[in-house]
Parts: sequence; structure tokens; C-alpha cells
Amino acid sequence: MNKLSICYSIADQDFERTKSVGIFNLSMGLLRSLSTHPAMERIHVLTNPSQKKLFPSGPHGIIEQHCFSGPTRSRWKRVLWDQWGVYSAGRKGRCDWLFLPKGFLSFVRKPPMRTAAYVHDAIHRHYAQHYPDAVSGKESGYFEKCFNATLRHADVIFTNSEFTAGEVQRMAAVLELPDPRVITCGIGFSQSESHVVFKEDRIVVLAGRYPHKKTAMAIEFMNRWQSETGNKWGVDWIGSIPEGVSFPEHPNWFLHARLPDDDFHAMIRRARVLVFTSDYEGFGMPPVEATLLGTMPVFSAIPATLEVMDDVGFPFENDNFESFRMAMQAALFTDQPLLDQWASELLQRHSWDRVAQRVTSALIDHIES
Repeated sequence: MNKLSICYSIADQDFERTKSVGIFNLSMGLLRSLSTHPAMERIHVLTNPSQKKLFPSGPHGIIEQHCFSGPTRSRWKRVLWDQWGVYSAGRKGRCDWLFLPKGFLSFVRKPPMRTAAYVHDAIHRHYAQHYPDAVSGKESGYFEKCFNATLRHADVIFTNSEFTAGEVQRMAAVLELPDPRVITCGIGFSQSESHVVFKEDRIVVLAGRYPHKKTAMAIEFMNRWQSETGNKWGVDWIGSIPEGVSFPEHPNWFLHARLPDDDFHAMIRRARVLVFTSDYEGFGMPPVEATLLGTMPVFSAIPATLEVMDDVGFPFENDNFESFRMAMQAALFTDQPLLDQWASELLQRHSWDRVAQRVTSALIDHIES
């Protein structure tokens, strides 16, 4: 088997500052899975001080860490890193590939080496169409240029779902570019520690300040559902409430800021139901995580989550309270053995070993072709 060396850049990611915890977790999980794959000879990891200690050398000592403090210090230094610095650092690593897990390439400089990008979604286009005033024109234009550079210059594009692969191909067609080489490698999940714990009468609802997270709808639906059913379970809201949205002062509702992974998972594990609302995702990790933690998932029925869950859990139609009410009713009265079966199915479908195999095979095939 041919061996691979890759330069893997996470220097621009910081858990405390990231807009997407999902992208951060994917970047770290993929790196861990690649570090134990037999095809990998060396991983030259570009880190920053916030995660320098996250990755000790792998079992075969294949991880080399190189720390850069600039990319997370300011927006301007992040731009310099995106557009120039990451390529210079990548070239110095003398690897077969530069791997960019956030999916954005430079639009001012062509890659100096083979470059692979993991594209998570095309949400910038979704916002341009549905929420044109939610993001500044400069920020939107910047990420659109980076996304377009990925379509033009990435040797291989990996995606988290077939839905996102379709988004990539559609955007390439809009730009009249040749069909990019797109591989749906997915996202992996690990076996959770036993969820045979004492369950509390609690519901976790994920919130977000960005409009596609549909937090105002979630508040409206949960408020109405609680009023109509008389349910008094504790409701833990995790995340941020958008400006201008009123958060009811119910005695059983609690708002938590972003939590470290261990605390986040512990809160989900003790709850009976997780509610995940959104009108656009490239994948949608929380419903999978909830199922693996022994918690019933109730989630928006959008293309990505329906693909990922594949008949597991309780989807509902956005802006349709009756659909939400029925999903919640089903979640509250589903037996634990069915949830255990669903967890097993999801673990087989979304395996880190399979993800790493798809990535390494595509990278080796490209070199040999």
C-alpha cells in the first residue's frame, strides 16, 4: 500500500470563537481518524496555541505539530492566513497534500501543491437568497470568493453528504466550471459511553443567533407545545438567542451558553428528548449525537438531516406546529429498545474508519491517476 503524507491545517480554528462547532468537531475528528489509518505515513498539522496540546503524537508517531499564533488573533491576520500564509506553511511541510478541513481556498494565490478541501455546505448562497441582510456584504462576498476558489482550484473536494455534493456541483455549473472531483466521505461518530444512566424529565433544545437556526420558531413551538400539553419538564436551551427575539421566563426553562463537548454531551445524555431546528444544513450532527447518547431526536425535516438520519428519529416540517406536536408526541412514547437499534444503525452508517478510508483512497487514487 502506498503511504501518504498530508499537511492538515487547523491553525485558523478556535473552539471559543468558531461560528460552527460542527465544523470544529469534524476537523478534529477527521484528523484523529486519519492519524490511525494504515495508509498514513506523516501528518504535518498546522495548529494554533488554543489546540496545540489536543493532539499528542499518534500511535505510530506520525503527527508533527507546527504552531501559528496569527490566524486566530484578528480578522485581518485570519485573512492573511487564508489568502497567503497557509499555502506557504503547507509548502514547507513537503507533503503529498495540503488538506483544508474548512473547505476554503485562497482567491489571490493558486495552490503550490496538491490541495484537498472538505466542503461543509453552500450556506453563503442560502443566505444570499433568503437572508440577504443577515451578513455584511463584505463578509458574504469574501466567503463566496473563497468558495469559488475551492471549486476552481481544489484537486479533490470532500463533502459530508450527498446533499452538499449536489450543492458543490450545482455551484460549479452556475460558474460554468468543469465538474469538480467530488467525493462524499461523510462524518464519523464514535461509540458513546454507556447511556444506561438515570434519565431526567428534561428536553434539550439547540438555539443559535443565526437566522437559519430557526430559534424564534423553536421558542414559539416549544412555548405552544408546553401550554397545550401541560408538560412541565425542564427545558435546557443551549446556545444564543437572536437579537430582537424574546425568551420566555418560564421557571422550567434554562438558557446555557456554548458548552465544552463533555458538558454538552452530559446534558444531552440525561435528557429524554433533543430538539434541533434549522432550515439549512450540510449534514446536521446533533440528531445523530443525541441518538448515540440515548436521547430521542426531534429535528427539522430538511434534505441533509433526512439523508443523514435515513428513517431514524422524528422529523417535522418547519413552520408547521402540528407536525412538530406529532414528532414530540412520538418521541415521548417510543420505547428504548428501538432507540438502541437506531444507535447501532447510525454507528454503522457513520463510521470514522469508513470516512478515513474514503479520504485516503481518494488521495492515493488522485496521485496514481
